[in-house]
Amino acid sequence: MVWLLAEPFGEARRREAPLTSATSRQLLQMLASGATDESAARRLGLSTRTVRRLMSDFMAQTGATSRFQAGVEAARRGLLDARD
Repeated sequence: MVWLLAEPFGEARRREAPLTSATSRQLLQMLASGATDESAARRLGLSTRTVRRLMSDFMAQTGATSRFQAGVEAARRGLLDARD
């Protein structure tokens, strides 16, 4: 299965932008619920480094200077479920 999903070496490219990626939205939900980077990474099948990069990308895209501010911005943009 891994072989079928693999991309040729040197052709790696960014997937969706952080605000539209379903994985990024799930990540924002988990972190807003209190999950650590490590536990969110395990649940999403990502590395901790990827989780931190996604958060960094989101912060850069929204102009947030802290993770708290990024959470506020995610809520303002409607990226978090009302249940959380």
